[in-house]
Amino acid sequence: MIRKWVSLFALDVLVCTALLSAVFGGPVTVFADDSGTLRGRFLYEGSPPKQGKLNVNKDQDVCGAFDLRNEQLVVAEDGSMRDVIIYARKLKGPKSSEDDEPVVLDNKDCRFAPHVVAVRPGQTLVVKNSDPVAHNTDIKFSSNSAVNEGLPPSATKELKVAKAERKPVSVSCSIHPWMRGYLVVQDTPYIAITKEDGTFEIKGLPVGKEVEFQVAHPKWKTVKFDVDGKPTKRGRFKLTVASGENDMGDLAIKPK
Repeated sequence: MIRKWVSLFALDVLVCTALLSAVFGGPVTVFADDSGTLRGRFLYEGSPPKQGKLNVNKDQDVCGAFDLRNEQLVVAEDGSMRDVIIYARKLKGPKSSEDDEPVVLDNKDCRFAPHVVAVRPGQTLVVKNSDPVAHNTDIKFSSNSAVNEGLPPSATKELKVAKAERKPVSVSCSIHPWMRGYLVVQDTPYIAITKEDGTFEIKGLPVGKEVEFQVAHPKWKTVKFDVDGKPTKRGRFKLTVASGENDMGDLAIKPK
């Protein structure tokens, strides 16, 4: 009886998947209903540093119109940290329709937007120039072939990133030396970059599985913070994922 019920259930799943594929015109990934979501907020321990004004010494008629600040470390007055990267190590997870969507890195207002962006191996990276001046996008890959592309105004360039990168990859513009951004390439859908308020959210995690998470920030080689009162090593911590919400609360990163 149980075997018969399982067979019927499997058949229903196959039929539903086929119907969804027909509706959406392509493969659809079916996720388990029972999954976990990891949430939290990263804070800077101590007095928030100030963002220094950048030396805008090229194309001042355009770039000088923006109040450009150093984005290497962006901390709000309440200590909330932007651009902290968190992802599941050694957990590739299923492919989804999002993997077919291109990731956009824009040269806008004489800065890279967003400052830190994540892309999965095999995904298309679209480098765009929304400014009325020319830019140059220099990506210092380690595991992939280096990229150094000139971009006239309104131009775009599509790139395929084939392999994962061990650490955040620096992106710069040789025409405008103050421009700096970072590309995170990890083979997992379980990844987040903190917003202006320091918060992050990773959905769809497998329930009951112990997952090791890596936390990183472009400013430092490793980050230091405590989880449940214990210091992490190399910015890593483990968590057995529970169904529903897994709230880490506030996590304070110690400045070097």
